[in-house]
Amino acid sequence: MAHVKALLTGMVVGGTDSTSNTLKFAIADMMNKPEVMKKAQQELDVVVGKDSIVEESHIYKLPYLSAVMKEAMRLHPMLPLMVPHYPSETCVVGGYTIPKGVRIFVNVWAIHRDPSVGTPPLGKHVARNSW
Repeated sequence: MAHVKALLTGMVVGGTDSTSNTLKFAIADMMNKPEVMKKAQQELDVVVGKDSIVEESHIYKLPYLSAVMKEAMRLHPMLPLMVPHYPSETCVVGGYTIPKGVRIFVNVWAIHRDPSVGTPPLGKHVARNSW
């Protein structure tokens, strides 16, 4: 029982901690870009109002805030390295031979910051989108 309790506690604390860290990074990023913060605040004022709280029904009416949060999650993924994967057979990926059964860690942090993957870097994203 002690092991089960420790495992469940770790899952709850880990989930809470990663969520709060993502929110902290999003707010810190917006503090560094006041124009983004102002635009997100304006969208919230228009859609939700100053005297109300955000509800689930508002989410679809907040595209800018949604884009800001997606960008924060792209720049600061909760798990920079994915859970290990084990190929069931030898294969070639990106010119590299991956032997069967080897442990592979995918670096999500690096993928999210690689412009050749399809996600533009932050500076270009500002002109194209809202962040």
